[in-house]
Amino acid sequence: MNFRALIFDLDGTLVDSYPGIQQSLNETLQQFGRPPVEIKTVKKMVGRGIENLMQQAIPDHWRDAVPIFRKSYDETHLEGTFLFDDVISTLKILQSHEIPMSVASNKPPDFTRNILRHLKLDSYFVECFGPNSEIPPKPNPTMLQTAMVKMNSSVADTVYVGDMVLDAETARNARVRVALISTGGNSMEELREAKPDYLLMKFSDLTETLG
Repeated sequence: MNFRALIFDLDGTLVDSYPGIQQSLNETLQQFGRPPVEIKTVKKMVGRGIENLMQQAIPDHWRDAVPIFRKSYDETHLEGTFLFDDVISTLKILQSHEIPMSVASNKPPDFTRNILRHLKLDSYFVECFGPNSEIPPKPNPTMLQTAMVKMNSSVADTVYVGDMVLDAETARNARVRVALISTGGNSMEELREAKPDYLLMKFSDLTETLG
């Protein structure tokens, strides 16, 4: 194989989390007298963390909106998140080859861990990483670099798998290869323009594409 370790984004890559995010975002917007948004709008807004999401949705009161959204999302993030097709079967193949895998998401790590446990994905990953006091959000490369240290892998043998142009930017900043799949916030054309190392049509293409 031409890689030794994999790092995955979460939202839009492993799971469809948009229904839960949409519900909580619309509940938050309602609190501030704003109209609800459709799921296609949500997909374009997410990816850079809760604070950025609130800055886009309610720019004049975003600091007040953050705790409201978090409280709502605490109730919706499990029932509103679903596995994409072929994720479990693909992860099983990778695990059978003893490929260390991690998750790096701009979602707060407590939500990420809950989702991984709820969908029975947690056993496939060495660790999950998200923004905290020491790790800035993507596209800063620290999250991927921290994951590589944990997995004892290098930039030469690690591939980052995501669904957004943001993920390509993050991978370039960390100097690792990137595989993109159009199941999230960006279209296939937008992802192609980002010039990823690998462009996947479906999640199960990962094992064949990477050898």
